[in-house]
Amino acid sequence: MQILSVAAFGLAALLALAFGARYVFTREFMHYHATVVGRPWASLEPRLQFIILGMLKVAGGGLLGYGLALLWLLLPLQQGEAWAVWAALTVSLAVVVPVLYVVVWLRRIESTANTPLLPSLVVLALVLAGTVASLVR
Repeated sequence: MQILSVAAFGLAALLALAFGARYVFTREFMHYHATVVGRPWASLEPRLQFIILGMLKVAGGGLLGYGLALLWLLLPLQQGEAWAVWAALTVSLAVVVPVLYVVVWLRRIESTANTPLLPSLVVLALVLAGTVASLVR
């Protein structure tokens, strides 16, 4: 079960890193942001673009930090350290729950916005599966 746990947490970490990198390196908001705003990126005034890009980079940095933290926790998780399971779960919930809240909230504002709900749910499912796999002996 330890291998399943490490694999699940590792996949969650890789997804977080991918999304974090996407947000850090983007030059404009995502397609679903344009859908929610009802305007394309080019129509926003430059100062607003700078603010939005700054927030996207901060969010991306948070996801990169979360992904790196999970990767570091793979070492003690692989050794069966119980504290690492709870640390990974706690950090994951602190990051993934607010992300889920926002992606659902944006869809409630604009139902056609294709927010990353599925990837967020996949990360949560991987973390929960990794936690259960770590605790089952």
